[in-house]
Amino acid sequence: MFDLPDEIDLVLDMLDRAGYDAYLVGGAVRDMIMGKPAHDYDITTSSTPSETEEVFSGFRVIETGIKHGTVTVLVNGVPVEITTFRCESVYTDGRHPDSVSFSRDVRDDLCRRDLTVNAVAYSKKKGIVDLFGGVSDIEKRIIRCVGSPDERFAEDHLRLLRAMRFSSVLGFEIEEETKNAIHRNRKYIQTVSHERVFAELCKLVCGDNAKAVLHEYSDVIFLLIPELAVQKGCEKEYGDGGGFDLYEHTVNCLSYTEPLLHLRLAALLHDTVKPSGADGEDISRIKETIAKNVLTRLRCSTALSDTVCRIIRYNDVEIDCADKVGLKRLASKTGIKTLKDVIKLKRADVLSEDPRYYYRLTALNAAYDAICEIEDSGTALNVRDLAIGGDDIMALGVPRGKIVGELLKYALDGVITDRVKNEKAAMCEYVKEKIKS
Repeated sequence: MFDLPDEIDLVLDMLDRAGYDAYLVGGAVRDMIMGKPAHDYDITTSSTPSETEEVFSGFRVIETGIKHGTVTVLVNGVPVEITTFRCESVYTDGRHPDSVSFSRDVRDDLCRRDLTVNAVAYSKKKGIVDLFGGVSDIEKRIIRCVGSPDERFAEDHLRLLRAMRFSSVLGFEIEEETKNAIHRNRKYIQTVSHERVFAELCKLVCGDNAKAVLHEYSDVIFLLIPELAVQKGCEKEYGDGGGFDLYEHTVNCLSYTEPLLHLRLAALLHDTVKPSGADGEDISRIKETIAKNVLTRLRCSTALSDTVCRIIRYNDVEIDCADKVGLKRLASKTGIKTLKDVIKLKRADVLSEDPRYYYRLTALNAAYDAICEIEDSGTALNVRDLAIGGDDIMALGVPRGKIVGELLKYALDGVITDRVKNEKAAMCEYVKEKIKS
């Protein structure tokens, strides 16, 4: 018996009392078997949508996917998704079944699922229903398709990336037949919408096993991001890649970053151009442009894309931990959060190179600590943080216009360089002296 939330218990009990079979299925069952806390509870049942609505007539019921047999019941304000057992026809478009029919047998529903670890059902009355060895695969930490992997991937092309994502997130090995089928059918992934691909890719790169998956399935990744394919077999022309080609370096670098999406994407895309004679500024600009193009193509949100590209833009900037004023000026330009992320990426970059270059970590760690001190001190790094504003400048007799902004920047630089305290009276005097000169 699993310890279930009260809302899930109630839904299962009500369906059971009404004479219908009801099971938890999918990720929640997998997580509970693994001893992990479950979050998304999906219930599948022998009742049709109309019968489900009748059972829960005293509750608010939302027809979230009535065509496919799904309704959502609000229990104590908690949404519980309930789906009728389904059989599916052929998948002409490589993503969705042409038609769906309802069934009274849970076996029909489990047969249509992609991976054995997701095809285990649990009933309070009947216990575990495991038709495809999913429990054993969970215990052995294996990702395996239900039935023929070639057939599963031909039905729904996104399943290739889902198998890779589950391997990355769960830390499971993909069994040989399924692995070979992924490589064999990799071109299927090119037919899937960029939005769905990006959603899976985001989860994949943040998984604990992302490094192994990105290495093993680079042929799939290169179809999704061709800009990375040129890194294969390409030696780094600056620093020392520790014997790795540029793609290996990129993946290793990613594995040394925190599993935060913006950092992982920045690591994945930070070396998308092979340096070849251009100066550092040109390289940074080209890398940022390529990353922007990739993220735009994958339908990444503007906010996330901008965050990733800012990190890449400043990743090649030299950082001197001993130059406190320089650090403050850089933080003023990039923003504290971005600068901290830049240093995190720089540290990951060093860790993915030859160990004899690890001495560089000392300076990067010192710079990170110095930036944290700047952050904690509340030092003004933006004109918005100043004790004076445009009205104060104009009260000194300065006409409205561009000069006001220039004087505010001058005042900010005075604070950053410790020439003046961020206090209204002191700053007004400081600006007055500039006006006189």
